[in-house]
Amino acid sequence: MRNYKAQTIILVLLSFILGNNEFLVMGILSNISATYHVSIANVGLLVTAYGIIYAISTPIITSLIGNFNRYYSLIVLTIIFLFGNTLSGFATSYTMLIVSRVISASVAGAIISLSMTFSSVIAPRSKQGFVVSWIFSGFSIASVIGVPLSTAISSFFDWRITFFIISAMGLITLVLLMMSLPKDFKGKTSPLSSQFELLKDSRISFGILLPFLAMSAIYVTYTYLQPMYGTLGFPAQSLSLFLVIFGVTSLISNQLSGRISDHGGLKTMPKVYLFEILVFLVLPLFTQNKYLGIANLLMVGVIMYLINSPIQIHFLNTAKDSYPQAITLASSLNPVFSNLGISLGSAVGSLVVGNFGLSMIGIGSSIFAVGALLINLQLNKIIAAKA
Repeated sequence: MRNYKAQTIILVLLSFILGNNEFLVMGILSNISATYHVSIANVGLLVTAYGIIYAISTPIITSLIGNFNRYYSLIVLTIIFLFGNTLSGFATSYTMLIVSRVISASVAGAIISLSMTFSSVIAPRSKQGFVVSWIFSGFSIASVIGVPLSTAISSFFDWRITFFIISAMGLITLVLLMMSLPKDFKGKTSPLSSQFELLKDSRISFGILLPFLAMSAIYVTYTYLQPMYGTLGFPAQSLSLFLVIFGVTSLISNQLSGRISDHGGLKTMPKVYLFEILVFLVLPLFTQNKYLGIANLLMVGVIMYLINSPIQIHFLNTAKDSYPQAITLASSLNPVFSNLGISLGSAVGSLVVGNFGLSMIGIGSSIFAVGALLINLQLNKIIAAKA
């Protein structure tokens, strides 16, 4: 099975499983709370802790495994992930559940980063954006299909079954990975310190600000998507349908991201940010009308992940051309700084809503989008100067 499209499907399935594991808890908070007699607020900390562990562990693990064969590294990390996920299903106490989530989170980022590095060996360079966009799409598919389905299953059966289903799918995916991916994908042997030379390159040190600011802009608004929808005047029971449609727009966003990457990449993104700034600036006005408001919120879904493929390909190609010993580390930068941006955006959104009201979150988002635009323009100048 050496066709790159077939290999891409397997990597998408892997990211789908990772996405389900990460997002699942949000849909079964009340179930976990009832099982362990822990408040929903405390259970919600599982989501926060997952993001923190993910952000801290990913660059550490990717740098440590940089000298090793990437095929075997991916297989071993996937096995560890499946162990953590299965342990979540068997957890007999809340403490045991926390430990299992820490295990899963600690390797999830490294797994997705390694998946990205395979895009350069399974597909032609012109198709790397296609592969990367589809790997990212696995998370969107998980939010649209996997998580709602898992939540529905937990409503009729024990919530633990959802973790076992993920493990079963993961085991099948593991076998497919072992059958399809090239086994001779070795890292370049080098001292650990030499890998961090990558971060001194202005194309990288400046570039990491782009996903950080881009995700901050999105999550100022996205964090309050549900209450924003509630202000539009649609029936409360239509919320689930809206969230599914929004999930579809985020999937479209990932696919458009791949097309942008293959046709201009970062050179095209300033135009995207100009449009994004407009989308956020008109949000307070458009939400005065239910139909303009819902169209505007769905447009947020369309622009949500447009930066993913262009910046990921930029990091990978910079490392491949100038720092081959640090390709795995380079592959982790976008997920890590996107997660940090998500945390900042959510926190700023909370401040905006608390001090100025829900109607002003679009303004908060637009400020970060302006920052992303300025960083993008400067990054393009840096890239051109080093070409």
